[in-house]
Amino acid sequence: MRVRMVVTTAVTAVAVLAGACGNSSNSGDSGAGGADPADGAGDQVAVDAPGVTDTEIHVEGIASITNPLGGKYDTADDGVEAYFAMVNDEGGVHGRDLVLDGVRDDKAVNNSAEVKGLIDANAAFAVLPVATLLFTGADQLAASGIPTFGWTINPEWQGTEDDQKLNLFGQGGSFLCLGCAQPYPPYIAAESGRTTLGLLAYTVPQSADCLEGWDRSIEEWGGPAGAEVAFRDASLAFGTTDLSVQVQKMKTAGVDLVATCMDNNGVVTLAKEMKKQGLDAIQLLPNAYDQSFVEEFGDLFEGSWIIMGFAPLETPEDLRPEGLELYEQWIDSTGGEQTENSLVGWLNAGLFVEGLRKAGPDFDRQKVTDAINSITDYTADGLLPSLNWAEYGHYQREPVQCSAYLRIEDSTFVPTEDDRIFTCFDVTGDELEKIDE
Repeated sequence: MRVRMVVTTAVTAVAVLAGACGNSSNSGDSGAGGADPADGAGDQVAVDAPGVTDTEIHVEGIASITNPLGGKYDTADDGVEAYFAMVNDEGGVHGRDLVLDGVRDDKAVNNSAEVKGLIDANAAFAVLPVATLLFTGADQLAASGIPTFGWTINPEWQGTEDDQKLNLFGQGGSFLCLGCAQPYPPYIAAESGRTTLGLLAYTVPQSADCLEGWDRSIEEWGGPAGAEVAFRDASLAFGTTDLSVQVQKMKTAGVDLVATCMDNNGVVTLAKEMKKQGLDAIQLLPNAYDQSFVEEFGDLFEGSWIIMGFAPLETPEDLRPEGLELYEQWIDSTGGEQTENSLVGWLNAGLFVEGLRKAGPDFDRQKVTDAINSITDYTADGLLPSLNWAEYGHYQREPVQCSAYLRIEDSTFVPTEDDRIFTCFDVTGDELEKIDE
């Protein structure tokens, strides 16, 4: 079986915050389906570990609940609560209920301090969810050895060959590969018949790195689609409200597809100026999967594309995986909100539970970390393409990358494929090879 990589929304989302196919029972992927008696859900032995009692396993999260972007990062805990409710309803793990004690608000700029407070308290067995604009406390958590699970929009999640950060786990891998060539710009150009690209980014390094990735993508793989970059600008200040000059230059250059490394406020400003000047171009939007966003601004983004790292809520009925059905069932029953962040929180909780079960009844933090890092084919019951934590989770990208693609039509998200959830590409060669699965 070929390994595949989950493409997260990280490439653009990192810029925002810095500047702004089947389960395998042999690989430990019980996914979102709840307790399996073979995993020892009801077995219990004495465990001497922080946050663990005879009846409960406690975790704590950190999120940018207060943030300048209006992001719904606090809903990550909805997903964790929903998953924990499902597992507890089936008897918990190793005879213990799972408990989310709370989510600390780092207010977008105090992540390091909140991480230090959490580590010093030493009251949580694991840290989840993490949904933060900045992840300045990443190195502290990596050094602590505490299993940590969160939304990978920050480069600090990823390790290196010498410092792999093996206890930091994103919803779809922890290696973001900012600046790498990615398959989706040339793919979207080919599918939409758009050939002339404009690239925009903020001045902060992460946003500029994202733009370099877009540029490399077209340079390496844009040829067959006849795609080329006609305009690029990485000099934008975060929060800018005037993009008239950039739009005028893109119009002169004949740009018909714009890829940005900007937050939603920025792309709305851009879309309004494009409409004002009559620039007939669509946008590539890796960071805009938000129902309220598309309901309010969908008319500005007609025909634009969204990139997803997990099965979207709009997945056609005949393709819907078990993991998505369970998420919707339990998020509704626990009163949570269906958002990208809550689904990421659900995925974080699912991987944590998988690690607990694989670690066995005499679990500890290191055993949970090691258990997850032995998994070679994790799909969360179809919510994700296959993820190989054992080889590619932390410091190098997998040779095949997969994403779900949506297009905005009449202010709704519409899947671009009707026979599959994920579209996959081999990214190891000079030519971009689409993988049919």
